[in-house]
Amino acid sequence: MTVLKRNSILVFDTNIFLTGIDFSLIPNEIYTTTQVIEEIEVVKYQEKNRAIATRIFAAKETGQLIIKTPVNKYINYVTINSKSTGDFSSLSETDIGLIALALELQDAKKSDVIVYTNDYSMENLCFHLGLKFKSIFKPGIKKKLNFEIYCPICNKVYPSTIIYNNCDNCGIRLKRRALSFK
Repeated sequence: MTVLKRNSILVFDTNIFLTGIDFSLIPNEIYTTTQVIEEIEVVKYQEKNRAIATRIFAAKETGQLIIKTPVNKYINYVTINSKSTGDFSSLSETDIGLIALALELQDAKKSDVIVYTNDYSMENLCFHLGLKFKSIFKPGIKKKLNFEIYCPICNKVYPSTIIYNNCDNCGIRLKRRALSFK
C-alpha cells in the first residue's frame, strides 16, 4: 500500500475487507456501506470471516470505521453514469452504493476520498467520475474504458444495460467488450 495523507478518507469495498487488512495500521477514517458489511456477514462465510468480522467490529467501536448509506441523489448519478460507460451490468447494487458514498463524501467533506477496490468495473467507473481509487494485491486499471454489449455470433450490438441476456437473433448469450475511450 502506498503512503496516504493522514486526512484522506478511505472507502472500502467488500473485497478489501476480505483481504484481512489490519485497520490498526491505517491512520485514516474508513467508510463503507451497510451492504458491504452484509456481504461479509453472509452465513456461508461466517466461519471463514470471523477474524475479519471481529476487526470490523473493533474498528466500528473505535470510530475508525464509519458505516453510512449514500443518499439517492448520488446513487442515481452513479447509476446513470455506469450505464453510459457500459459498466452497469457488471456492478452490483453494493458497488453502485459504495461509489455513490465516495462521491457524497467528496462533496460533503471537501477532502481527498480514495475508493479501495479490486473490482475493475468499479475502478473504471471511478476513473470516469474523477474519483481516486486504489487496489490491493493486484494491478488496477490504467485507462478509462467504455463497453458495449454484443452477440459473439451475429455481432448485433445491444444497450449496455442488458448483459447476461441472450441474443434476439440467434439465442447466444451476450458478451461485453471494451471500446476505445470516447
